[in-house]
Amino acid sequence: MAAVTLSASLDEGEARIVKELASREHRSTSSFIANAVAVYTELPKDVRDTLLELKAEKSSAVLRAVIREIGVLVARSRFDLASRRLADQKLLPDVPEDATEQDVLDQASAIVRRF
Repeated sequence: MAAVTLSASLDEGEARIVKELASREHRSTSSFIANAVAVYTELPKDVRDTLLELKAEKSSAVLRAVIREIGVLVARSRFDLASRRLADQKLLPDVPEDATEQDVLDQASAIVRRF
């Protein structure tokens, strides 16, 4: 699909943050913004609207709490995906019913050392 150039206006603070984040992530500003838009447009409208409302409020404690919860959900999803991939590759060992916590930790450590 051919790329289409669009423009947007950001205030100086937001522009600085976008440029800093793009640089830190070794991306061009354009690529960073394109990825942000790609993720943002996948969110349901009510979620987008609520996030924007929370962002507009002077107290950002609620927004930070929501972002932390999103981070937890993302981390859990990544863990579940990695677990499914390991299981599909038959890389997870069988854990006996009577395994101790140390046995499980030893097996987990062995898996990590293989990668």
